[in-house]
Amino acid sequence: MYYKLITLSVLFTITSFGQNLKVKYYERKIISEKKLNELPEAIREEKLKKRFYDLTIDVKNGISYYVNDENTKNTDYSKESESETQQDDHIQVTNKKIVVNIKNSEKFYYKDFKKNEMLFQYFNADQLYNGKDSLQNWNWQITEEIKIINGYTCKKALADWVGHDAQFTAWFTEDIPVNGGPEKFDGLPGLILYVGTPFYEYSAVLIKEVNNKVDITKPDFEDKKTFTHKEITEIIKQKINNLRPSTTITQEGDKTITKETIIYKN
Repeated sequence: MYYKLITLSVLFTITSFGQNLKVKYYERKIISEKKLNELPEAIREEKLKKRFYDLTIDVKNGISYYVNDENTKNTDYSKESESETQQDDHIQVTNKKIVVNIKNSEKFYYKDFKKNEMLFQYFNADQLYNGKDSLQNWNWQITEEIKIINGYTCKKALADWVGHDAQFTAWFTEDIPVNGGPEKFDGLPGLILYVGTPFYEYSAVLIKEVNNKVDITKPDFEDKKTFTHKEITEIIKQKINNLRPSTTITQEGDKTITKETIIYKN
């Protein structure tokens, strides 16, 4: 009901910048079939799961707020297995523990377009980051390519985000002429309905016009350490470079016990 794709019966056209908006998006990880098949079965479903987020836009005051919905929560899942292999008078015991750690599902992005300010919070690499930054300079290149997304005429835009060796694709509609989009994405002359990256896709599934006032409270980071997007990216890269396999081998009588912990992070 709430997650149905937009149909023509609920479409509307904004004729001024006065209306407020509520938009529901899903986020989904993009992963090749080859890489997916290389993962343990326990983690495949988690990797492909859609997670839903709500965007509220106060058009008059130039403020937006993007946050996970009440059903989208951080996830921890673990599974242990043990196997024995008899080799003549010797027994090989292998204990394996798989930990699925999806801790970047709960997050928010607050943007003040008039002040060029963005406040955000999310988990990554087992750390909660409070972020404070300017709005990102996407330097979008709008193309002539057009397609219909859920009844809206959309234009394609491409960007190379500073510090990332990847191209980002956005589809936005001038039928809804507001600056806004999912997560950190914005900066186009119309609402962004879809963003594709090499790693994730973001897609609008429900758009509602709000005639009444919407209340968006600015997050209070007064006494908290904050980071820019660039700083967080560098911290996470360093943590990934320092990751090492966790394996221990012990001997108990005629048994050689190998213990291995595999941790997969979203």
